[in-house]
Amino acid sequence: MCPVDDTAPQPDPVSGASPATPSWWKGGKIDLKTRLHAWWDGYRLPSAEKRPKTNAAAPAAKPAAGSAAAAKPAQPPADFWGPERILVAQLIWGDGFTFPGGGEFAAELAASLIVDKRSTVMDVGCGLGGGTRTIVRRYGAAAHGFDLSPELAKAGDGLSAKEGLDMRAPIAALDLADPEWKPRFYDAALLRNVVSLVTDKSGLVRRVGESLKPGGRFLLLDWALSEDETRGNAFASYIEGEPRPPYLGTVAQLTFLVESLGYTVKRTEDFTKDFRPVVLEGWRRIDTIVAKGMLNLAEGRALMDEAKLWARRIAAIDAGELRVARIEAMKKA
Repeated sequence: MCPVDDTAPQPDPVSGASPATPSWWKGGKIDLKTRLHAWWDGYRLPSAEKRPKTNAAAPAAKPAAGSAAAAKPAQPPADFWGPERILVAQLIWGDGFTFPGGGEFAAELAASLIVDKRSTVMDVGCGLGGGTRTIVRRYGAAAHGFDLSPELAKAGDGLSAKEGLDMRAPIAALDLADPEWKPRFYDAALLRNVVSLVTDKSGLVRRVGESLKPGGRFLLLDWALSEDETRGNAFASYIEGEPRPPYLGTVAQLTFLVESLGYTVKRTEDFTKDFRPVVLEGWRRIDTIVAKGMLNLAEGRALMDEAKLWARRIAAIDAGELRVARIEAMKKA
């Protein structure tokens, strides 16, 4: 996780300009709650004391062309879900959740897939599996969760076991090279915030389709580009600040991808307007989290990092440069 730099000026998330001190701040002690609110509103408050300078590390030398180090393939992105981030994400979004929406939102998504007690559901991008377990409890279905983060998958599977749902709601790490999904096994598939993180989008969506029964239902909910090709400072800040580099397409491009891989698209929409208030609702819990003194220093920094992450995303949304796509489809018989 990135350390909180209290001395650096903070540019405006949309314009890139350094904003003035907020009018509501009257000076005095700057606690975590005050700093979080300042960050969310796009300001950086002054630091109470200057930090000592440290010697910057020298940049690593580049490997010579043709060397073993140069020939070594790039490693996948590191896992950014440490215990502190997992904790604060759940404080914001709810127990078992690392993304906005919570149980009711997951239940609504599953309802559009026409899930019942006879169904077996694939939940890809499930995080800690809070939504996966909600599907099981609400509809009586079996639901198998998969996530790109091994740490989230391990923690999520532990939560399923704790609730006695390890057989009906198992959570596993997703191996993109070999998902090992049974062909024609699932009745429905839910893909959340995972297609935007992979370069071989058609390969992933095709593999999901192969694992669905004929007539199986499919729902994709993910980040997307605006149709306007203009990209400003807000979008650049979003891209640079993401833990994993996103590979985005427009809603129209994602819809075409799904259609081209043997699905009949039933519904496609720009879901951004509905998603934005879901995000802001979770952040209203910040006051309670901080007021109760629930966090140690490392967890407080993790909360600041999460606030920065979502502030960049909301700024890109408000600039009209980042969208949320929702696509519902059915596998052809």
